[in-house]
Amino acid sequence: MDKHQKYNIVILNHHANAPDVGGGGRHYEIAKYFSELGHEVTVLASSYDQGKKQYRVSEEINEIFFNEKFKFVRLKTKPAYKRMTGRFINYINYKNKVTKYENFNQKPNVIIASSVHPLAWEAGYKYSRRYNAKFIVEVRDLWPLSMYEDFSGITRKLIFSYFESLEKKYYNLADGIITTAPYANEYMEEKYGIEKNKIFYIPHAIDIEEFDKQIESHEDILLPELNEILDNKFCVTYTGALSKSEGLPTFVESAKYLKKYKDIILIVIGNGPEKEKLLKIIKSENLDNVLLLEKQPKNNVPLILKKSEVLFCGLLEREAFKYGISKNKFYDYMAAEKPIIFASNVRGSLISKAKAGITIEPGNAKKLSETIIHMYENIDSVGKDYSKNGRLYVEENHTVQKISERFLEIISKS
Repeated sequence: MDKHQKYNIVILNHHANAPDVGGGGRHYEIAKYFSELGHEVTVLASSYDQGKKQYRVSEEINEIFFNEKFKFVRLKTKPAYKRMTGRFINYINYKNKVTKYENFNQKPNVIIASSVHPLAWEAGYKYSRRYNAKFIVEVRDLWPLSMYEDFSGITRKLIFSYFESLEKKYYNLADGIITTAPYANEYMEEKYGIEKNKIFYIPHAIDIEEFDKQIESHEDILLPELNEILDNKFCVTYTGALSKSEGLPTFVESAKYLKKYKDIILIVIGNGPEKEKLLKIIKSENLDNVLLLEKQPKNNVPLILKKSEVLFCGLLEREAFKYGISKNKFYDYMAAEKPIIFASNVRGSLISKAKAGITIEPGNAKKLSETIIHMYENIDSVGKDYSKNGRLYVEENHTVQKISERFLEIISKS
């Protein structure tokens, strides 16, 4: 890679976010790193917050500079949606509005178009043709495979036919393909005949310095009830979306086997569609050893993780998971230097690979409770080993610097 060559990079990601409205993430962090090396970077995102179902800013076009070489642009895509139909219309609107945006400081010579949805690839390819730029497709979700369980019958057939046509077209047109799933190359090679040397695995990253700064926050930032429990109990904690794929009912159900262990408390922090189901389990099983809390401010999460004894993550069986996964949660958990219990059959468990904890089968509350007890009884021996291994692994493999440098290598090769 020519470290002296400077690129003018445009990143398309519908759901990208930034710290000025309480967010951040993969493309903000990578773009910031690129800009600090002297590359010109523009991120093009939607201003609609899918999680909160509201706009982050009111303007039709919101432009903010994080430094003189890094501009973050939010486009007011419509409609404000709550259901799948509105969501797809919003995606189409993003594609249309993105391709009309031209307020770049310099002519782009690299376009990185990132899914969640592949309409970003269509817009990215148009940019690459307009500016004669390199076209990099990033695949963070294997569309339409990631939606396989959400549809059936003729609806699934129609949706799959459409999105598979986009996959085939833009995988072939791309100068390079970046994927966050470690085995996604197999899917692309087998289904579309894409050459392996065109596909590159780049997992997610963590700004570990910022994470450590947030751990140093004063404990007063936490809810008094949460702080007291973290200080006085053996806390097994989950933070994140309360979505169906996370296997949280099994986590909560495991608490019924832990009642005689008065020190052990399970903590679930977040919002999402599974919340009512979790509340019903807590009520029906009369569980006084589970604390369910609303989503906490992002900056509070590192301290919550650090004050916990064990961290939980789960994933149910899904068609797309056969090609592996890359979850931001893993890197937060490992950075917190705590042992992890991962309840999943996903191929190539990173928790096992990093020796950062124990991977068990999903959907087995009794087995999960036994694993929690094992951690409880061995926290000062194997628990410490898992903790150190996880922290070392994330430092060596998943910092923003290492991941961003990998992006630049691929840009130079493509």
